[in-house]
Amino acid sequence: MDIEFHYYITYLIAARAGFSTNDALVLAHSCQYTDDNNLVFSIDKGRPSEYHNYISQTMNITKPRHDLLRIYPLFHFIPGDPAAPTAMRKDGKLHRLNTTPDNTNANKIIDDAIKTRNLYRIGIACHSYADTFAHQNFVGYYDGYNSMKGMLEQRLPEVGHAEAMHKPDWPGLIWEDTRLVSSISRIANKDRFKRASGRIYQKLRFYNKPDISDQDIKSEIQFLLNDIEEAIGSPDYDNKLKPDRIKRYKELSLKQQYGGKLLDDFDEEIWLKDAVGNSISDFRFKMDELLSDIISFNEELNWKDKDHYKETHWYNFQEAVKAHQNNAWEILDKSVFSELELEKL
Repeated sequence: MDIEFHYYITYLIAARAGFSTNDALVLAHSCQYTDDNNLVFSIDKGRPSEYHNYISQTMNITKPRHDLLRIYPLFHFIPGDPAAPTAMRKDGKLHRLNTTPDNTNANKIIDDAIKTRNLYRIGIACHSYADTFAHQNFVGYYDGYNSMKGMLEQRLPEVGHAEAMHKPDWPGLIWEDTRLVSSISRIANKDRFKRASGRIYQKLRFYNKPDISDQDIKSEIQFLLNDIEEAIGSPDYDNKLKPDRIKRYKELSLKQQYGGKLLDDFDEEIWLKDAVGNSISDFRFKMDELLSDIISFNEELNWKDKDHYKETHWYNFQEAVKAHQNNAWEILDKSVFSELELEKL
């Protein structure tokens, strides 16, 4: 999924589920920032307040680094049930790392995050959980299982959905996954996104109202999905209707049931800039994606406020990334990784 779901739709889900507009924004920003957190920084180097962050995405999945492959199954391709009905392939192949929607591992990860009541953790977990719907039938590792076998696709690395490019992530796209049996090979992303929305809403609504009845939550989910259905709108095969969809998401945010406050566009720089005074654009000119998929900045970056940096969104998001990684690794090591011998994980 891309910013449309991870930021705009996630905000609408959270606001409708009972979060304040401020809390819904932190949650949604964390959800999207999981995809934008791809730079390693050293802050206050040599001082007691020295800090190093973890990344939750690589600069470009079409140029992945072997030593960073852990990122994919932990944050974007959570392994599920290889024999799931949604994973039936023409060649009959199964894969222990295959991402399947709403899988047990993903549920455990997001449920654990919700128990912490940490908005940053919940937002990150919402990202990884939602991606099990969009990224289903791909594995977060180098493997021919991911291959789409087209001439163009053969030039791309067989990791995640690199060969499928943006097909799994665009809300309005209808496409064909030719690896799957014919009965399930036609993919309508809107249907997948709606299923993800309903399940995330259910979890977040129970967080805010544990005693809600099954009948009430079922009714609320249907109203939400009707709105999302209308906001995504008609099929869009080249993603040119994205600005129109975003306009509709923002219009929904003005409705009382979605917080009644206009949702601002996502700003990937604001949290870092508030913490250290530098914006991400200060470093973009140094990035050479042809040479490296990640750049570590060793400039003398410093906290703007050394006494209160632990109260900044950026710091708390980075701590949540580390906690998510540790928790997801523990869960997946028990259920999947310990049974395999993959040198890059």
